[in-house]
Amino acid sequence: MRPTILVLGLTAALAVAGCGDGSDGGALSEQITIAANPAGTHVYTVAAGLAKLIQEQGRRATIRPFQGSSVYLPMLQRGDVALGLNTNIDGYLSFRGLPPYDAPMRNLRTLGMIFPLNIQFMVRADSDLYRIEDLRGRRVAVTFRANAALEQLHRGILATGGLDLDDIEPLTVAGLPEAMTALQEGRADAVPTGLNTALSLQVNSALSDGVRYLTMGADEARLAEIMPGTRVVTITPGPNTVGVSAPIRVAGVPDMLNTGVHMSDEVAYEIIGTIHSNFATLQRDLPQLAGMTAADLAPSDNMHPYHAGAVRYYREAGLWTDAHEANQTALLGLAAPEAAP
Repeated sequence: MRPTILVLGLTAALAVAGCGDGSDGGALSEQITIAANPAGTHVYTVAAGLAKLIQEQGRRATIRPFQGSSVYLPMLQRGDVALGLNTNIDGYLSFRGLPPYDAPMRNLRTLGMIFPLNIQFMVRADSDLYRIEDLRGRRVAVTFRANAALEQLHRGILATGGLDLDDIEPLTVAGLPEAMTALQEGRADAVPTGLNTALSLQVNSALSDGVRYLTMGADEARLAEIMPGTRVVTITPGPNTVGVSAPIRVAGVPDMLNTGVHMSDEVAYEIIGTIHSNFATLQRDLPQLAGMTAADLAPSDNMHPYHAGAVRYYREAGLWTDAHEANQTALLGLAAPEAAP
């Protein structure tokens, strides 16, 4: 099944299921709402695939798109939505109450890593831009109002080329769709985005020469220094890869399926068990999961704690190690000063 068909068909099907927010234990027994980024993003596509799987297993599920994850992280903290897909960056900053978040979100919990998100600045292919260093003096989208946590990642990528905001003309946009429009219309020289998203494919088709992704600057260590929870990975050209004509280096960011302490242990256990035991089915429908194994759902270096129900499942599945336990203990120690309601 092609991903675009999956999303369009699932959106229509889930509309019938209703749009309750699943904010309490009783609602969770009937329906799961998954918060996601806008249509056309990898996060939306993967959220749709998860909702389809959950619904096929007998639990009502729906996706609820927002302009960006900064909008729905507070809703996860309060228990207003059941699940949300957020990057490890979101987890790191929000759980600790670091900018752009005003206070620690100690109620946040993760069920596991769902897919790796590869992010890099995209430019028009007819430009003279190839490396991050080439962005000096150019108009670069850096701040997304609907996903404010990404600014630190974008600044980390720029730092690999020895650039800070004073070295470019930084642009602020509402979200990724507006950034893509700005690039297409010539109002921005570079925009950061996930590779091969539906939105980037649309821009590639709309421009006569298409688009191109840059490669990291010479000082790659700066990325993780500025934005913990990220790594630099290599992307090679492939038959389904747009904007990559030679190997490039990009930011690799784990995308996590998150919830809050409000979700019952039983529901959390059931959901991650459903995903783990049906991982091959998800990979068949979702190319974003290519290269992963079912065991990759449980990284030991996540940036905020696992939900207790997920911990129980991973222990029973033989995926919980001493490294997991040490990281979980340290993260729960950060949460201790603020008891969850």
